[in-house]
Amino acid sequence: MTEGDTDTRKPMPMGARIGIVVGVVLVIVLALVLREGQARDGELTGSNPVTSVHNDAVADYEAALQAGKPIYVLFHSLSCDPCVEISAVVDDVVPEYAGRVTFVNAITTDSSGQQLASRFSFQYIPTSFFLEPDGDVREAHTGPLSEVELRERLDALVKTESP
Repeated sequence: MTEGDTDTRKPMPMGARIGIVVGVVLVIVLALVLREGQARDGELTGSNPVTSVHNDAVADYEAALQAGKPIYVLFHSLSCDPCVEISAVVDDVVPEYAGRVTFVNAITTDSSGQQLASRFSFQYIPTSFFLEPDGDVREAHTGPLSEVELRERLDALVKTESP
């Protein structure tokens, strides 16, 4: 507009303004809800989080012994930084070994994780145990592992079972 011109536009009614604001807020909320649902399904993270599942670690360990396959037991919590670090690695690597290695998730803040921990000798978490099918400890490691290190240990465990 130039000097001297008059604005002939009518102001937007208050109800229309409120409607637009409400619409924008609803779209944002809907987007957040959809994103949260996808993250729970592992679609945004690109992984299936096996380490955050609260399970019966003792029952899972007993079942692993019955399965007759090598066993990987991870004692960890969901909050300590090294535990979170190794959990991310385990979530990425362990599914590749399904059918060859039985994974036992032992969250040490859960009662079943504490009960299973009493069967093993260790002081700190995260601690990983790599077991023969009969439950004999082949190797133990305290602290996080890289993807390469975890794969090397699992590969070595699987190779001992091949004929």
